[in-house]
Amino acid sequence: MAKRDLRSGSFNLALQVGLTYIGTVVGAGFASGQEIYQFFGRFGVAGLMGVMLGIVLFAWVGYRVMHLGQKLGATSYRELNTYLYGSRIGYFVDWMMTGMLFGVTVAMVAGAGALLQERLGWSYLLGALLTLTVTYATLLRGMGGILQANTVIVPTMITFVLATAGQSLLRPGAGLQVLDFRAILPGNVWFSAFVSTVLYVAFNTGLAVGVLLPLGASMPNAWVIRQGAFLGAVGLGCMAAAVMVALAGHPDAHIYTIPMAHIATFLGPWLRWVFVFVLWGEIYSTLVANVFALAAWITPNNENRIQWTYALILLVSLGVSLIGFTAIVRFAYPLFGWICTFIIFSVLWHPWLDKSN
Repeated sequence: MAKRDLRSGSFNLALQVGLTYIGTVVGAGFASGQEIYQFFGRFGVAGLMGVMLGIVLFAWVGYRVMHLGQKLGATSYRELNTYLYGSRIGYFVDWMMTGMLFGVTVAMVAGAGALLQERLGWSYLLGALLTLTVTYATLLRGMGGILQANTVIVPTMITFVLATAGQSLLRPGAGLQVLDFRAILPGNVWFSAFVSTVLYVAFNTGLAVGVLLPLGASMPNAWVIRQGAFLGAVGLGCMAAAVMVALAGHPDAHIYTIPMAHIATFLGPWLRWVFVFVLWGEIYSTLVANVFALAAWITPNNENRIQWTYALILLVSLGVSLIGFTAIVRFAYPLFGWICTFIIFSVLWHPWLDKSN
């Protein structure tokens, strides 16, 4: 009986890890549908195969990062960079990651303000301040707050995405032929889909490193980490595939800035409001993860100062966010993609360096 309770408790913890992995990786671009279309949807069936490959890569990379976090007892990405590159190069990579995470944090604050302004008619400042307040309250609870927040946000995301996919499958005349497995595609499409998948996984897991490391360090054993990485990867893959199906069922949706908002108009008025919550929830979950990672780097092992660090990061981000969401994304995200790819390939290659040494 005790063993069964222990296994049940371990699985529940692994499920929380998986949900947190999903919530940390996905952002506003995922919920909008634009990100999935650009990385997978435009390749048709080759993109769907890319999603399947993505599940494997997300499971592998997620486990590797969290396991390293457990091995190093990491509280921030500083320990990882020192371990991978040494103190001198690691110091430089530290600052690159800090700039990257701060840039994404600013983009999320700007996105939250713009979303609530456009969809609810609130002022930009009110929408941003509400988001920052909820984020700050979550951060005060530490890793436990992040785990609990994602157990609410992520299932709502999954339900909405599956509902839109189901509506697309049942829609008369849906353009699902773009996912026809019998289609013969040129070789360059398959290669492009492969490269796109690798870059997508590297970019999103690279941004999540700051949370995945201390998350792994807080877990009791490798089994929980392994199962959590697997559950998170499967969840991410299923959500991406569902978004692809939804987009395929509405072939004209990709021309809109927020394709899933267009699709939501076919689901009834109440689901439109659910979509606003889902999109805001993905911004919120990314914001919580980034601020947590930044604060852990700025004030390591200092519980007394961490709450002030949270507040400072959020307020500075609010000020910089006045530049605008679009301008931030256009300038910063391509650079962030290459930085994340470099970091993740270092994480995956390092076991071979260990053996050679």
